[in-house]
Amino acid sequence: MDELQQVEEELVRLRRQARELREQIGEGPTDPAEVAMLIANADQLDALAENMELRRQSLLSAREESAKG
Repeated sequence: MDELQQVEEELVRLRRQARELREQIGEGPTDPAEVAMLIANADQLDALAENMELRRQSLLSAREESAKG
């Protein structure tokens, strides 16, 4: 498995986990501290996903450059 594929799979996983955390907020926790923790964790996963997206774009660009020349 190449690095691009690994990054893409990790990106999908991170986005899914962030979505699932946000769904939990609407499903139950009434404790404000728990809600805040879920939101913070989801935000952290979103930030990681953004970094993975940048890495993905970098790998795609490198692959395109490699193919050109």
